[in-house]
Amino acid sequence: MTKISSISLFILTILVTSSLNTVTSKIAQAQTGVSLLRAKCVNSGLGNVREETKYISIGRTVYTSRFYLGPGYRSANLTCKIKPDNANSPFQVVNLGFGMADSPNQSPNVDIKVYLDGKLGETRTVTTSQEGEISVDVSNVSDISIEATCSSQTQYCDRVYFFNANLQKQAPPRR
Repeated sequence: MTKISSISLFILTILVTSSLNTVTSKIAQAQTGVSLLRAKCVNSGLGNVREETKYISIGRTVYTSRFYLGPGYRSANLTCKIKPDNANSPFQVVNLGFGMADSPNQSPNVDIKVYLDGKLGETRTVTTSQEGEISVDVSNVSDISIEATCSSQTQYCDRVYFFNANLQKQAPPRR
């Protein structure tokens, strides 16, 4: 009887641990959201847009960048469809964290503009060694566009690295 009890206890422990891991994983996903880069995205502008995971120092703090917009002398743009056709938006908020790397060379400012369905939503300006954040309600938005524009037409602007670009899902209705 003790051998059967030990086996049953072992199996029960495995099942409980597995269930807890699944619940913990779902909670972590709900807290972190979904990467904007999982949406259908296209780039435009004369600058560079590149998905690249890279460690970068901004304001003497290390971040893990997921992609960058390199406006160069002009601008770079990333536009993503975040709402499926003929469906309700599954997302409530987009959270963006970005900045320009520490550098001995001072880059001109870069304006980060967020467009929601083609209309300007938010704007932030960053420069070398500076970070910025934007959080925008996207519950009624189909497309989001992030544009990095160099403030100078004669000086080269450095890249703007994005260490956070998450779409937060709507909370399920309470029962």
